[in-house]
Amino acid sequence: MILVGTSGWSYDDWVGEFYPKNLSKDKWLGFYAKYFHTTEINSTYYSFPSPAVVQSWITKASRLAAFEFSLKMPKQVTHESLLLDVGHALEFEAKVLAPMRDASCLGAILLQMSPYLMLHDKGKKTEHLDRLKTLLGHLDTGSYEYAVEFRHRSWLENGALAGDAVDLLRERGVAACAVDGPSMPPVVENTAGHGYIRFHGHNDDIWYKKGPEDGRMNRYDYNYRPEELLPWKKRIEPLLRGRVRAYFNNHPHANAAKNARLFESIMGVESVPPAIQKQSDLSSFF
Repeated sequence: MILVGTSGWSYDDWVGEFYPKNLSKDKWLGFYAKYFHTTEINSTYYSFPSPAVVQSWITKASRLAAFEFSLKMPKQVTHESLLLDVGHALEFEAKVLAPMRDASCLGAILLQMSPYLMLHDKGKKTEHLDRLKTLLGHLDTGSYEYAVEFRHRSWLENGALAGDAVDLLRERGVAACAVDGPSMPPVVENTAGHGYIRFHGHNDDIWYKKGPEDGRMNRYDYNYRPEELLPWKKRIEPLLRGRVRAYFNNHPHANAAKNARLFESIMGVESVPPAIQKQSDLSSFF
């Protein structure tokens, strides 16, 4: 089974491209849920959500049919402490994940590793695999569907995820997040009873450039062609024995929604309504 969605849904530039121009912002998620049953919330990476915010997600999901939110682990854990702040991760489980799980609206939890977390550095093995092992050993990976997105190529060996990392993820039942984008090759490893995929686009020429906010925005301004997504159908076959979640992060101009619907079509996912259309032009989506 595969669930396809986008990384976030509340983007002003989707109005007229995906959301009708006369639709109020508080109704955007309901409109989104007509096409997709899952979304990835990135805001939890930047700040720990308050109980009121968590309850608002639960309330929103309760009004929708079989809708779920996947969340990113806070950067305090993955980036600022480089996996050492286990306490913060456990607090996130208890105060954010548990209520959402109990309300049946929790998808998966993504640990997006810092690019400074490496398996080895200058030929020497680092302690970062041990840090990941310690963190995953404290987390309740049996009750929650965790996924790890590696972002440094030292985690790869001969074009595949390093064996030590694969063994650890399999031991804990944690998914290896497959990535489509400039930073990592499209490596798929079946390490859990669930899978996780993120599509970032192919703007290789500007991906690593540092600049103002609009510059970072441009990194994700990409519209996939069908031939770029088609290989993923075969690539993820080993994962489809369980639940697979695929999220498009190329959000500018509603490209994420367009490409997520295209990917649903490629994967044979039935969708009602059958197509997304720009308010004035259907053809731009396919």
